[in-house]
Amino acid sequence: MPPRNRWLVLATVSSALFLIVIDMTVLYTALPRLTHDLAATAIEKLWIVNAYPLVVAGLLPGLGGLGDRVGHKRMFMSGLAVFGIASLVAAFSPTPEALIAARVLLAIGAAMMMPATLSLIRLTFTDESERAFAIGIWAAVASGGAAMGPIVGGVMLEWFWWGSVFLINVPIVLCALLAGAFVLVNRRPENTHPFDLIGSAQVMVGLVGLVYAIKEVANRDPSLLASSIALVIGGLALATFVRRQRRSAHPLIDFELFRNARFTSGVVAALVASAALIGVELVFSQRLQLVLGLSPLEAGLMILPIPAASFIAGP
Repeated sequence: MPPRNRWLVLATVSSALFLIVIDMTVLYTALPRLTHDLAATAIEKLWIVNAYPLVVAGLLPGLGGLGDRVGHKRMFMSGLAVFGIASLVAAFSPTPEALIAARVLLAIGAAMMMPATLSLIRLTFTDESERAFAIGIWAAVASGGAAMGPIVGGVMLEWFWWGSVFLINVPIVLCALLAGAFVLVNRRPENTHPFDLIGSAQVMVGLVGLVYAIKEVANRDPSLLASSIALVIGGLALATFVRRQRRSAHPLIDFELFRNARFTSGVVAALVASAALIGVELVFSQRLQLVLGLSPLEAGLMILPIPAASFIAGP
């Protein structure tokens, strides 16, 4: 690849990554108005917010391996197209059920793109110091973008309806598709990694079961039976997934990596930081609007120090 193009590659994949992570949190400031307009119930609100990250988490390992087979550029561009179409569907969803379905479609597009973004960076930047800096930018966009979600949602809702938080994805997708067609290069696929649909389904069932169990316990009138069943199903699905991966010649996740204390501590630190950031933003943005009566924009601005710190710390 010509050296002058590598930074354009980074800009292209970073813009797509920004859309992926911002959709994790962009609904936080839009949730009160969205709930009112669509007459969503508490359980529907749960899945409107959680359907996207859960499906992304379930499909991410499998679609990352599929990208090695079909080519990272092809996977990235296909995911962009799916994400753009899903954004249009989400913006004009007439019911909570339609919005949940659109969020699932968004997650499929995001899971197709996200592993490809990092693979394209790794293949484009051959100099170790430049690659380290590029991955730092990638990490800053990943963390800062998620933290920026409530702010972007607040700005859009100041002048437009809740669907605008999805509609802004479309022009960015079109620009990224145009740029990607010229600056990204096809890589010869590696046909040694099969797509493990069963493993991806096990992860998704496990995560959904655990989240549902936690949500049910937190209800005002919880059903311990429903929570216990969901917990058992989720736990069994995840345990089966781990056992399947340990026996697989091409695992989606190599659990032997967790024998490395440095690797494990890094994963745990990232997990705790992400959970704290996303959880605080969700609870804080709802309190600012529903309890203190702030507008979506005011609530978003109150959260501004979080993405500012993320963008600075990432590189």
